[in-house]
Amino acid sequence: MHVQLKIRLACPVDIATDALRDPRVMVAVTTPLVKYRSDAPEGFPERWTEEAHPVSASILGVLPLGSTHVDLDWHERDGAWIQRDTGTGTSGQFARMRINHRMAVSPIGTGETLLRDRMEFHAGALGLLLWPGLWATWQWRAFRMKALAPTWRGAPTHPKHA
Repeated sequence: MHVQLKIRLACPVDIATDALRDPRVMVAVTTPLVKYRSDAPEGFPERWTEEAHPVSASILGVLPLGSTHVDLDWHERDGAWIQRDTGTGTSGQFARMRINHRMAVSPIGTGETLLRDRMEFHAGALGLLLWPGLWATWQWRAFRMKALAPTWRGAPTHPKHA
């Protein structure tokens, strides 16, 4: 099963690309529906690297989803910059799912970016129950990304544990 977005962002592609490397953006686009917290003693890194980073998440800050690793790699293909997360769940609901999450950004028009955001997930029969919640979360992500994209150039102070 999968959920996906294809949206226009009101920022240049280099700003969108940079934003996807910022842990604050991951936290900001899902809050308050899904709240992420770094499980590393030093908190979130300033920028995502290709080193796996432990995180936990909860629904509305109340119902635990479990723990996973954000494990990113980047590449360019056909003029698009692609970020792929192949992190593995280590506990809770995340441990019951296999996830392949890709985001791609490419320039469109003057100062705008096309974002494609697709998460494929496999959770057996449980997937049918999870899909509505994931779909709603993806719609929220779209709303938040569109709202926040114009502000990404001047990001706020970096939180260690969001």
